[in-house]
Amino acid sequence: MTIQHSTVDIEAASELWKEDLSASQIAKRFGVSRNVIVGIAFRNRAFFPSKPRVRNCRPHESKRAPRKDKTAMRDHRPDTVIIAPHKYDLERLPFAKRLLELRPGECVWPINDGSPFLFCAAKTAGKYCQHHQSRAYAAHRITKREK
Repeated sequence: MTIQHSTVDIEAASELWKEDLSASQIAKRFGVSRNVIVGIAFRNRAFFPSKPRVRNCRPHESKRAPRKDKTAMRDHRPDTVIIAPHKYDLERLPFAKRLLELRPGECVWPINDGSPFLFCAAKTAGKYCQHHQSRAYAAHRITKREK
């Protein structure tokens, strides 16, 4: 039996729909694909009222058991190395600039940890001045050795 998109077939399919059969089950009875039934239901919404959605089919899986192992709850953020203020940073503080005031060729190393953030602003050919570049790579080498 195939569905002919006539009102008789549509009404027969809607009766099965109201009996709470799924679109796949109705499609098997008519010998068509599930998409045909879904299309008919979409175009004839008056005959096919919407069904309430079932959010969780398996309620036993929705609740997770509490973790017993405290180490499993540990934060997995990468370790950060906090570099203490250096004497050079304190000397550069009067010449420091905000980020928006920096120009190309000035060091972008932050020299304070408060608001507003201030940056070194020493003349350089790259991203950092020579002093801060050596500190950045020294911190990188330290963390590489520890791993």
